[in-house]
Amino acid sequence: MSRILTCLDIGSSQVKGIVTERGKNGSISCVAAFRHPSQGFRKGVLVDLEDAREVLHELLEEIRHISKDAPRNIFVNINSEHVKARVSRGISAVGQPDKEIRQEDVERAIQSSRAAKMLPNYKVLHTIIREFLVDEVPDIQDPVGMSGSRLEVSTLLIEAFAPHFEILGKTLEEAGGSINGVIFNPFASSRSTLSKRQKELGVLLVDIGAGTTSIAAFEEMKPLYARTLPIGAGHITNDIAVGLKVPVDVAERIKLEYGAADSRKTPRKDSVHLYEFAPMLKEEVPRKFVNEIIEVRVAEILDILNNELAPLRERFEFPAGVVLTGGGAKLEGMTEVVRTRLKLPTQLGMPDLSKMEIPNPTYERLMDDPEFSTAVGLVSVGWHEEPRRRSAFETAKHFVKNFMP
Repeated sequence: MSRILTCLDIGSSQVKGIVTERGKNGSISCVAAFRHPSQGFRKGVLVDLEDAREVLHELLEEIRHISKDAPRNIFVNINSEHVKARVSRGISAVGQPDKEIRQEDVERAIQSSRAAKMLPNYKVLHTIIREFLVDEVPDIQDPVGMSGSRLEVSTLLIEAFAPHFEILGKTLEEAGGSINGVIFNPFASSRSTLSKRQKELGVLLVDIGAGTTSIAAFEEMKPLYARTLPIGAGHITNDIAVGLKVPVDVAERIKLEYGAADSRKTPRKDSVHLYEFAPMLKEEVPRKFVNEIIEVRVAEILDILNNELAPLRERFEFPAGVVLTGGGAKLEGMTEVVRTRLKLPTQLGMPDLSKMEIPNPTYERLMDDPEFSTAVGLVSVGWHEEPRRRSAFETAKHFVKNFMP
């Protein structure tokens, strides 16, 4: 078993990474944490092979300087609209004369749930057990040893467009790395930001990245739904660039320094001096105008989110509300705007760093940020993976254990 684990959150604008080491006593220590510019990825998908190869090669060279073993055990996120979640059911007749449910009965039920027809070129990334039913009695977590004639399982299948994560794995391998785990983004984020109590009550995780917005829903500790939408905070940056006629990198800095999700709270007298960001820009623009540009795009993102969640909210109330994380969650006033438009309690989700020893305070400050929710969640999941072959039931139980608190 490797003592070094590298976790990479590969986004459209940045790669956030954490290198960790397991001590002899089982403790997890942060060896390094970093941000690295990203290119070749758009909306969670590798779209330019040469650009992506160059970035990943540079990145792995830097990681190799930290530890020669670091590139050999990599966990990454996958985050695109081409990852689908659907509830499935599998059935198995109990085969023993005494009607005692054995491991093989459970395996058949799980495999039956995975047998439903998928879209072409899609593969099952995660099989998450929601519950078992024995002779129609629900809410059973582990039926082995119980008696019954009919065993059913309800699973949440996460299916991904295979060429997307296969080309990512191939590109990382060409750069000298080795992927040992791929986790759907909202499950990694939820692992680091949501409490057991929130998942019991019913909660929505919303992770706003540069090119995508990820959603995960839970109730009674069961995952109900997960999805990635192809819109994020990078669209806000692009709108500012167009509206102010400035380069995208300048627009991003303006957004971070002066941006707000609600323009009504911006004083009319406030101005943005563009020459602060680029000497060739002489103009001065009202800060309220900048935030009106932002406000329009934020409203669109939340309208799309509301429409996506509407069928789910007809059946579930989510008393624990919304946990908002990711880089887009840091925009001034974003939490309040989400609370108003979704009509649910909303709070900022910070990654839980308590399960890691972080000797370097610089790394702790870097990771104590909603942008690092996915990377920290990957660490939590990754260190619980074991390099051995598991049955379908063991794998599904193990995955649920990892992304649940």
